[in-house]
This record gives sequence, C-alpha cells and structure tokens, in this order.
Amino acid sequence: MGATPAPLPDSVGDMSSILLLIISIAAPWVVQLAPPRQRLIALVIDIAVLLLFGIFSGNPLVMWQFWIGLIIGIVSVVLFVQMGSRAPRRRRWEDEEEADPTGEL
Repeated sequence: MGATPAPLPDSVGDMSSILLLIISIAAPWVVQLAPPRQRLIALVIDIAVLLLFGIFSGNPLVMWQFWIGLIIGIVSVVLFVQMGSRAPRRRRWEDEEEADPTGEL
C-alpha cells in the first residue's frame, strides 16, 4: 500500500505562502530590471523558480498568494514606469529668465 505524506505543520504552510507572495511580487521586477537583451533569460529564470517552488511545495497556479503577488508586482512596475516617463517640469523663474534677455553675462 502507498504511504501518505505526513501533514505539514501550519508554520511551514504559512512560510510557504509568504515565500510564494515574495516570489510573485519580485518576478515582474526581475524581468523589468534585466537589460533588454537578457529579459528572455530573466523570464526563463522566473519560470524555473516557480517550477522549483511547485516541485517542493505545491502548484503555485492554484494559490491565491501567487495571483495577488503577481498583480501587485505588475501594477507596481507599470506605475513606476509611468512615473518615470513624465517630462520634468520647468520652474516658472527658468522660463522668465530665458524669455527676457538682459544683456548681462
């Protein structure tokens, strides 16, 4: 007869869910921060980490921590990119200095 695996203590399950949340939040950032020519490699490494998590802990695709962490990670990357894409505002006094030449050096 087949042996049934021993149930895991609650602390191990909690640590596993926290680890999955951290992995899923970091995954979009790993791909975003990689140089453009190495983003495919970063994506493959992210998938490999999730596969290792699935082998040793359980299927991450059915856990809500994975999906919440992935949403948080993607939204944070999108917001960060949008904040950085705005043109810097010019101060009013800089515009006035350029508009009225005084002849002074």
